[in-house]
Amino acid sequence: MTNDNTFAIEASSPPSPRVIGVVWILYFLTGIIGTLLTRGIIVPTDAASTANNILTHASLYQAGLAVDLVANLIYIALTALLFGLFRPVNPSLALLAAFFSLVGCTVQIMGELLRLAPSVVLANPPLASAFGANQLQAAALFSVILYRSVFQISFVLFACFELATGFLIVQSTFLPRWLGWWLMAGGIGGLTFLWPPLATSIWPVLVAGGAGELALPVWLLVRGVDKSKWRASRSGVPSVPDGRGTDSA
Repeated sequence: MTNDNTFAIEASSPPSPRVIGVVWILYFLTGIIGTLLTRGIIVPTDAASTANNILTHASLYQAGLAVDLVANLIYIALTALLFGLFRPVNPSLALLAAFFSLVGCTVQIMGELLRLAPSVVLANPPLASAFGANQLQAAALFSVILYRSVFQISFVLFACFELATGFLIVQSTFLPRWLGWWLMAGGIGGLTFLWPPLATSIWPVLVAGGAGELALPVWLLVRGVDKSKWRASRSGVPSVPDGRGTDSA
């Protein structure tokens, strides 16, 4: 005889792995579009060229900001889905992973204000009359450079998110452990942004390690998770094969 709680556990299902994979891939595509929209506008060594590019390509610059904001909103939704997926494994660690991800997104969103500042400063007539052109151009470039530093801080926070999520995958039984180790390797690499010169010097290694964050959504799209093992982790009892294996629905 089973009670209502037991029936609810048996009938429960993880958040759709396919939905998680699609949302994750959508985030990557959105981020790429945002990068392409503003590519070449910022010239780190030339304040005058940067200012001229921002004014000349104001629409593209603003579009890039908007797309990046959408990317962060997508990642916040992804964070909620991943929390639902990994909460049965270790609720405290899943919550910690979500916390790091949300703070990372918040830092990036706040950093967008610094990237927005140049377009506001350069197109403001009162400021143009109060300050010289060189001063405004230098201020605009300074704001963009500061934004990049803030962005690097978010990399450290997302590295902690990857470490926690990777450990959750290793602890789980419904995803391959090698995905977890790969994600943790990417997280360790991301921590090198605590000292940006080191991160810059080993960027090929960081790319290889960071590819784990692409491998995971691809796996979720193609193979999904073992639903019987996910239910077992939720109920806290050993899993019993249900004959269906993994499920991406």
